[in-house]
Amino acid sequence: MRLVDLRAGGRAPAPTVEARASSGAELLRCAGVLITDDPDAFDIGPERIAAVRDRTPDDLLEELRALSGERGDKALLLLSEAGAVVSAPGTVQQVRDALLEDPLLPWKLLAANFVHADHRLEGANPLELVQRVIAGDTEALEQLREMDAAGECPHELEVLVRTSPAEYRDRLVTAIDRFEVEVFRDLQDEAMGAIERDVLHRHRQLDDGMPAAEVVLEATNGYELPEDDRTLRRVVLLPSFWFRPWLILGRLEDTEVLSTPVADQFVALPSEAPPPTLVKLAKALGDEGRLRLLRRMSGGPITLADAMEELEVAKATAHHHLALLRQAGLVSLREEGRRTLYGLRGDPSDTAAAALSSYLKAPGWSDAAAR
Repeated sequence: MRLVDLRAGGRAPAPTVEARASSGAELLRCAGVLITDDPDAFDIGPERIAAVRDRTPDDLLEELRALSGERGDKALLLLSEAGAVVSAPGTVQQVRDALLEDPLLPWKLLAANFVHADHRLEGANPLELVQRVIAGDTEALEQLREMDAAGECPHELEVLVRTSPAEYRDRLVTAIDRFEVEVFRDLQDEAMGAIERDVLHRHRQLDDGMPAAEVVLEATNGYELPEDDRTLRRVVLLPSFWFRPWLILGRLEDTEVLSTPVADQFVALPSEAPPPTLVKLAKALGDEGRLRLLRRMSGGPITLADAMEELEVAKATAHHHLALLRQAGLVSLREEGRRTLYGLRGDPSDTAAAALSSYLKAPGWSDAAAR
């Protein structure tokens, strides 16, 4: 017999969690990384990014940049959420077919995220406008174009506003076809091998009864699912090899789409190389400002505004510091209404000691040193 709490004040039911090895999502994320302005920000490394760029046709790179608009890689990265919209596993062909079937799919993927996240536009009610555009209302599209001309449209939507849905879809599908054949095909086995190992691990955790919130926390390296969100029914994890160590949070109606970094243990590394997580940990602890943030968080969770105030820095800088702390496994984050709260994820000193000890005592190191 199963009892269900139907009272309005009862705890929201836990969402279902699934993990997918989506080659369609990874292709778009790989393309996004290649056109980034900050190759040093990725675990794959600037040398590897430069090498793949060098053998990618210049006109294809330019088209990928044009499809992403003025904000670089972000549009392609959010379009990778198509890997969660189609049936599992979300292959390149499935994503391509979904775009061909629905020219408004890029609108649905991009607009849903930026309408949800961009607080500047609340007064203009862009959610209603975007919903009307998706429903085929050309007048609503003209209103968004007027907002764009006035500088009031989210930058990531500019490329959609300035082209017709069918034209953008056709250009995107053509770019995907070319990128798959000319670039991604040679990279796919390495990326998807690591992704599939990560996905298998998440499946085993779920099958063994690990709570969904704990699986998500580990897979995202610190993102806490909201406990009181009654609209959240489903979480899809889309691990990425190319986009490590970053996390992308996306929301499509009742589904949270999380582009997660493949865990270190599933990436092939030289036997004596320190794991990327340990390197991030050392980097995170090697900065005075980040140490101050950790100390501030020892008194309880903080907001981005609190971090800005503590360090007397701009929003982007404070966000960068907090992101590095999360990637190092020291900080967790959770959304609470319009705010994001950052708090300690256990004891930082214990985390650092365990990571360093694990690496120093790894099998094979003493033998290699003796030789």
